[in-house]
Amino acid sequence: MDEISARRIYLTGLILIALVLFYTQIIRGEFYLNRARNNYVRVIPIRSMRGTIFDRHGVPLAADKASFDIAVVPYQIRMKKIALFKELANYAKVDVKKLYRNYGQELMGMFKPVTVLRNIDKAVALNIQEHFGIDVLISPQPCRHYQYAKEFAHVLGYVKPVTSIYADIKKYDYSPLERAGVSGIEQYYNTYLRGEDGGDLVEIDAGGRRVGFIGQEKPVPGNDIYLTIDAKIQKYAYDILAGRRGCAIMMNSNTGEVICLTSSPSFDPNLFITGGAGEYFIDHQKPLLNRAIQATYPLGSVFKPIEAAGALEDKIINPHTSFTCTGVFALGAARFRCWSTHGVQDMYQALAHSCDVYFYNVGRLCGPQIQAKWAKRFGLDSLTEIDLPGEKRGLVPSPEWKQNTLDLPWYGGDTINFSIGQGFLLATPIEFVTAMNVFAANGDLVRPCILKQVGELGSSLTKRTHVNISQRSLNEVDTGMGMVADTDTGTAHILGSLGFDIHGKTGTAQNSAKESHGWFVGYCTINNTKYTFGFFIENCSTSHVAVNALYELFKKIKEEKLL
Repeated sequence: MDEISARRIYLTGLILIALVLFYTQIIRGEFYLNRARNNYVRVIPIRSMRGTIFDRHGVPLAADKASFDIAVVPYQIRMKKIALFKELANYAKVDVKKLYRNYGQELMGMFKPVTVLRNIDKAVALNIQEHFGIDVLISPQPCRHYQYAKEFAHVLGYVKPVTSIYADIKKYDYSPLERAGVSGIEQYYNTYLRGEDGGDLVEIDAGGRRVGFIGQEKPVPGNDIYLTIDAKIQKYAYDILAGRRGCAIMMNSNTGEVICLTSSPSFDPNLFITGGAGEYFIDHQKPLLNRAIQATYPLGSVFKPIEAAGALEDKIINPHTSFTCTGVFALGAARFRCWSTHGVQDMYQALAHSCDVYFYNVGRLCGPQIQAKWAKRFGLDSLTEIDLPGEKRGLVPSPEWKQNTLDLPWYGGDTINFSIGQGFLLATPIEFVTAMNVFAANGDLVRPCILKQVGELGSSLTKRTHVNISQRSLNEVDTGMGMVADTDTGTAHILGSLGFDIHGKTGTAQNSAKESHGWFVGYCTINNTKYTFGFFIENCSTSHVAVNALYELFKKIKEEKLL
């Protein structure tokens, strides 16, 4: 190609570019200017469906259902927001302050839709759309619903839009309007459940009309998960508690799978979505507290098997070591009473009859260091690592702890109180059920777990650690605990009629403020599977209340063949 031809090509190209620019900027300039002024791109979110939560048998416990939200575009209503909100509030029969509050909480930009009303009935939403036209947007949204609300509230938790906590979690790749778990399984396994939102990218004119569709990103649903809990047993346990402050726990002794974990009083997680949950935060009964894992209590006599096991293992006593119970134990000028007068008792009898004087003597022989050593080995100052958020750890006292914390010396009376689970010793119910499970699991601390599987993939959460105690010591204590339910003079003899070979310990735990708490913690075999369990009821005066509650639950399990 010669130089003249090249120049002609370049010149022709420049002329074409100039003609295009002239056409778009001069001839069609006003058209494109108006379009730039009047049109804008809007992302219409498509929310993902959160994974469904099932019980161990596939019963749905928490699932998304369709609800309808009303949203506005700030840019579109900027000149008429006051009048629009007033009319919309009157039409929807809500306080206009609610619209402004939602608007302020979710405003993220002038062109992004802002939800001002949530979970509106479909018919009402369609009427609003017809009445207000292009000034509002209506869209179906997934809304979480809890089938067994109060029975499972503390296990499942609830979800809420992350707007109020967005600054704290945006680094984890959350969108401002996404839903996140706030407590319970919803929070602990939020990564599996959450899914990924999608959206339509559309072009809108100044009048709010869609004038173009650019594309769509489809939402990705979250994973379904299955829990180890049995919904029927959970419901029966909650009903038996009947609103009393307390909890019920049951787990597979070998695998740690939690069959039942219910706390009372409870709350309705649906109200955190539809509104009306504010009273829970000021209720003096503390319904939001998961008493099974978040509250610590004195143990009372349920601690005695651990005291006995440690004393046996360190050869301080043998099973036939006997002490005489006259109903009172003297330590200097102090007197420590037993709940009855039992006469001569060996270790087996002392466990069956829950003789305080026997264990006062054992505690004095052991001393606080040995008591603390075995309490810690059984995990009473450690988290169980159950897969629920917010678990608290117990307190195992010692002379060093008391001096460092309270600036007080350790007295002989502290040792005597320690020996029957009183004084400074505290534990959560899940901690002590896990500790009692050591006797059922051949010396292993087994991690309790609630997740059974995610989608089609099974869970592998089982974790066990041996507490370094001989099987012989465990067996000797196990014999004594078997007499608690199997002998007529045992403190839980009414359980013997159930036919489940129940081994356990009653406990009446004193506290400074009110009436004593009631415990019954133990284990049994049902259809060749061993289960460890615990019933705890606050301020019920006596352990017999907890024993009767367990009897009612096991009677249901037996009648309906639930295990």
